[in-house]
Amino acid sequence: EVPRELATLIAAAKVEAPELAIKSISLLRRDVGAFGLMAGSPFGPANDIILCCRFAEGDSRVLQQMMVRDILRAHSGLRPLVGLALRVVGAWLSGAMHGSAKLAYLRDQHVLRLIWVLWRYVREARSRGVKAARAETDAWLRAGDLVYDVAKAHAQHLIHSTVVRHFGRSADTELFCSISALDCQLCHAH
Repeated sequence: EVPRELATLIAAAKVEAPELAIKSISLLRRDVGAFGLMAGSPFGPANDIILCCRFAEGDSRVLQQMMVRDILRAHSGLRPLVGLALRVVGAWLSGAMHGSAKLAYLRDQHVLRLIWVLWRYVREARSRGVKAARAETDAWLRAGDLVYDVAKAHAQHLIHSTVVRHFGRSADTELFCSISALDCQLCHAH
């Protein structure tokens, strides 16, 4: 049995590594122009195999939903929810967020927003007489993009903080952090 923390980190890497590779190749193709479209170039169609990595060991969407499910379980109950809200407000008020702290803030902000959206959707459905289980399922489906935004923010924070914890800060970890923070800030608006 793999410890839950390790399983989550593996899921984060399985989701984010192919996404980063796909984005990077796309940017490189754009930067090298027509050369990037040639079959013999290092950026040619042979690299399209990376697209298959999204599905190699489980659809990345399923892995993302599993990560978010675990996050929501960790924040169920009044005490964890209040703690989450206080972390978000405290980080926002401090205004001095860098590195992992900024990624944690963005993740917590998305988690808080998701909890609010799910609560609102469930409450709305329950007021129309929909059974609890059905209301929760419908709320989850309606919140779709936000679920994936939470997963992305969580995965990027996990990857960055784990690399920094084991190998220390470097120009590369800070570049990853900047790219990740921009990615999280560009997530869907709800």
